[in-house]
Amino acid sequence: MGTPVTSGLLALLVCGATAEAGQWRVESDGGREDLVRQVAEALPRAQQELEEKLGLALRGHALAVLCCSTESFRRATPGIDHRHTLGVAMPADKVIYLNCVGIERGSLLEPVSITVRHEVSHLIVGEVMRRGYRRVPLWFDEGVAVWTSGKLPFYDRSDYQRAVAAGTLYPLAELTDQFPLGPTERGIAYEQSESAIRFLVESRGEEAIRTILQAAGRGVEFPAAFQQAVGMDLAAFEREWLKAIRPSVPWLSWLLHTVSLFGLMSLLALYSFWVYRRRRRRKYQEWEAAERAEMGGGNPWL
Repeated sequence: MGTPVTSGLLALLVCGATAEAGQWRVESDGGREDLVRQVAEALPRAQQELEEKLGLALRGHALAVLCCSTESFRRATPGIDHRHTLGVAMPADKVIYLNCVGIERGSLLEPVSITVRHEVSHLIVGEVMRRGYRRVPLWFDEGVAVWTSGKLPFYDRSDYQRAVAAGTLYPLAELTDQFPLGPTERGIAYEQSESAIRFLVESRGEEAIRTILQAAGRGVEFPAAFQQAVGMDLAAFEREWLKAIRPSVPWLSWLLHTVSLFGLMSLLALYSFWVYRRRRRRKYQEWEAAERAEMGGGNPWL
């Protein structure tokens, strides 16, 4: 998760463990030297890979703060929805905060690697803003972060798939500055942002991402940078992307992602019973017609 908010709590941290790694300083507010070392090892590698992938370089020193309690993470990142948040990036300050409690709820290695890459991606994309230019749209920033890092299964993807089938995804223009606050709606916004970026990469190549960011880093307004790299404006791209992800049978896709397996089996059972009754009724009608023909013997007066 990325945010331009500046936290005044950074100076209040009492570091329990620290480490240096390239351009990075890693601090913990409550010990955890093992996790500090793991993050310190992951950061330079993630930075190098992402700089090559995104075509921008992180300038100067950066800081990673490990918050070892839920409360310290909340204090360090005010105004954030913490329910599904493992990390927060503050690009203007070149600081990332990691939620150690949330990370350690699952397998340790994967959440650390994914979360570190996700937040470092925000700092690198944040170079566009730090160089004095307008930041890229939030959907693009978050979509790139998920595309480059992977994702953890915090959100029910079926919510997004139902929105696709129903044609109720958010217009990208509504996701320029902020995402919805509700967990379901927020999950849909993240999924569709990643989907748009993946479609962009699949249809135009990874170079399109680098070209957009490099142009924006030179001061080109994002819509113009996007059109130069993609060959169409944002509105035309959005139409193309939505057409590509639209299911061939929307109502069936919606049904499959709305009804539970038990519910679907019940519906199939009801449908089968309806078909059986219909066929049986038709058979009875055929038998009755045959009996009437036999009784009549073909005499038109009977």
